Amino acid sequence: MDSAVQSALDLEIAGREEQERRLEERVRAMADGLSGLKDIDLVLSLAMVKLQVCILLVRRIARGLSPAEQEQTRGSAGEKAREALRMVEGLVTENLSEDQKDLIAREPLLEGVKAALEEFLLAGGGGLLEERQADDRAARILSRAVVGAIRKYMGEDDLTPPLDVQRYPAFVQKALLFLFPVLLRENPEQPPYGIPEGGEIISSSPAMRLPLSQAVFYIENELLPELEARLAQNPGDGEIQAEIRRLADRAGQYRRLRFFPRSTPVLLEQGFHTDGMTGYTADGEMMVSIPLAVSWKSGTNMDRRMELVRAELVKRIAGRGVSTEIDEEYRRLKSLESGMRGSSRLASTKIDAAAGFRALRQGFPFLARLEDKEGFRQLEAMVRSAGPGSSQRRMHELIQAEAAQRSSTAVLRRISRTDPS
Repeated sequence: MDSAVQSALDLEIAGREEQERRLEERVRAMADGLSGLKDIDLVLSLAMVKLQVCILLVRRIARGLSPAEQEQTRGSAGEKAREALRMVEGLVTENLSEDQKDLIAREPLLEGVKAALEEFLLAGGGGLLEERQADDRAARILSRAVVGAIRKYMGEDDLTPPLDVQRYPAFVQKALLFLFPVLLRENPEQPPYGIPEGGEIISSSPAMRLPLSQAVFYIENELLPELEARLAQNPGDGEIQAEIRRLADRAGQYRRLRFFPRSTPVLLEQGFHTDGMTGYTADGEMMVSIPLAVSWKSGTNMDRRMELVRAELVKRIAGRGVSTEIDEEYRRLKSLESGMRGSSRLASTKIDAAAGFRALRQGFPFLARLEDKEGFRQLEAMVRSAGPGSSQRRMHELIQAEAAQRSSTAVLRRISRTDPS
């Protein structure tokens, strides 16, 4: 009887894992083909299936296995559960526009993910979320990388005065202004620059710039179906008909457009500067505009430095044996299977820094300080007051002191606080 039950459980696990594999392929295909685009329903479905597999694996452990099989099953369940948590947290913390802040919270599938997570914990899976203790070598590599990333960006660049072109001869001024129209200006604004703490502003735009593939996808799958539904309710509306023709023509033009991907990214600040100054994303895809109104909240100088330090940290530890997830993505980006998104020379610059940092933080709870402004200020002060060697030793001590703490509980709290009300 027990053997029959175990066989049925194994078959159910195999079926769920096959479903998980298919969903993973769809998520990866969308991200690779549409410049990192995520389908919320698809990602939440994958997270739910992963947690359902974890629940079945916990039941399998409870039915009795050999020590070797039990260890392997526990490791697999823990890894899948952590992957599911990272995926959901990635959606919850996504940098959405101000008018879409509660978009994730309204998703019905999120409640299913929470229910699956609660069932997994009640089945005894809480202990499986904890990762193995990181070795001392990984902690030392990480401490050097954190100190190096902070030292790189701790300068007050918002206080640096601009180049005074007025002190050069007239012909030199004209040459400089012609060659560097973005970097140099006549009578430039004086420091301080940027946005200080408490000075955040909300901006809006009637159009949005997207990678070419995402723009075509959005027009054909969101804007046109919505207009066609409105036209079906009012078939004689000439304005809607004209708008449909205009958008269909634009989508057709974008599909016929051919461009040469920029193989080497311009290593400027990721995001606005890379996209705005070059017209390409960091992955090398052309940026185009679509008529989609959007509003967003600015960050501050501190927010920008924190984001740059986190991205630099992920780049520095890629391929160093500190994080399995980051190393796997690093090897994939160096391989031929990554296609135009990869780079054999600059693979570390192509890694999704936000996703990589979430994976890294799960193993090293200490890194949560790089997301907290007060904690970040303390680390900056420590690095600024000591030399590189002393800073690395003190950073290593902090990492080791907090190694016993785990970030899984914090992730669960963050997901649980997602409330559409």
